[in-house]
Amino acid sequence: MKQKIINIFKKIFKMTKQETEQQLADAIAVAQRLGAENKQLKQTNSDLQAANISLTGELNSAIERVRYLAEQIRMKEAQQQATNKFNDNDRSY
Repeated sequence: MKQKIINIFKKIFKMTKQETEQQLADAIAVAQRLGAENKQLKQTNSDLQAANISLTGELNSAIERVRYLAEQIRMKEAQQQATNKFNDNDRSY
């Protein structure tokens, strides 16, 4: 590891001023590009989080609606069974 660092410094010292400036300009350009991409990714992440929250709310509402409708069906079935059980139309007294 120490030798790698020494080699990097040797390369830097051997570079001309113009090469050094070019390397620095390239590094700055990469850093700016990565900064812009990071900003875009943060915005995309925020947008996805908001969409997720919205969709979770819609899903929860749909689940509650299904539960309500299932309960209504159970009540109707119970009512129908009670009606059939106590229907006097077919009985003769």
